[in-house]
Amino acid sequence: MCAIALDTLPDADEALAAIDRVLERLRWRVLEFGHRHLPEAAVAHDDGRGGIRFHYVADGELELRRERDEPLTMQAGDFVMLPLGGPVQLRASRAVRLFSGSLTLEPADALATGTMPEMLFACGFRVQEPLFASLLETMHAEASSDRAGSGPVLERLADVVASAAVRIWLERGCSDAREWLAVVRDPHLGRVIEAIREDPGAPWTVESLARLARASRSQFAEQFKDAVGDTPARYLTRVRMERAERMLRAGASVGDVAYRLGYESEAGFSRAFRRHAGVPPSSWRRAVARPGADPARISEPVPS
Repeated sequence: MCAIALDTLPDADEALAAIDRVLERLRWRVLEFGHRHLPEAAVAHDDGRGGIRFHYVADGELELRRERDEPLTMQAGDFVMLPLGGPVQLRASRAVRLFSGSLTLEPADALATGTMPEMLFACGFRVQEPLFASLLETMHAEASSDRAGSGPVLERLADVVASAAVRIWLERGCSDAREWLAVVRDPHLGRVIEAIREDPGAPWTVESLARLARASRSQFAEQFKDAVGDTPARYLTRVRMERAERMLRAGASVGDVAYRLGYESEAGFSRAFRRHAGVPPSSWRRAVARPGADPARISEPVPS
């Protein structure tokens, strides 16, 4: 997660008020909740189906691995949310007591989950939000009981816990968190962000995006940069590069990625990707295909 404090951003008071509006808007519903004990060195698999997944380490330590991603080390008190779900492997470094579950937003909010990072990690959740972390223990007690009304109680507890995790993420002031705040502050900008994320390969221009935002070109460009922290063009490139990384990880060819993301040629896409990652897309894809590879440390081979 980012380490930029929200109170260092412009219009901090307005940003804090926007967080209030975001949390008021979100309503979480529990689809599934349970716990498990993993002995040391044990490996478990989570298929990641059924909505927004989360895992909380109550005791012990584990490594959470997603396909072709650097493993995430989680210790007691750590909480991770996976807004897009997806399969993960859980490997216990020490004996682990783990709470896991699935959530959904009511009503479903595709833009809300789409602008969140693929992995929202709250390190030291027990320390940062001790009251809410203890509610996970209460959720386990409710889920294990046969008491009347345990379902509605579980729903309300999950709403509080998930909101606390999202609040930590929003307070860090990450770029994707600013997208959420921009959506809440200005539905016209929200329409632009949603359109770009739904179809990053479209031939977007500042003019066409300004029309979506119902603003003049200059007014839109200024408002967008103030709200999101990037110019519209740089934001579009960032979304395209994020999508390109996911497609390359999934095995798509460089030419197919270039075509689907709106580049006129494979060479043009390769130049853009190299500016983004420091290496050509073909080199990046080969490197991340190696188990345990760290994309941030990929470098081009020295020519002989």
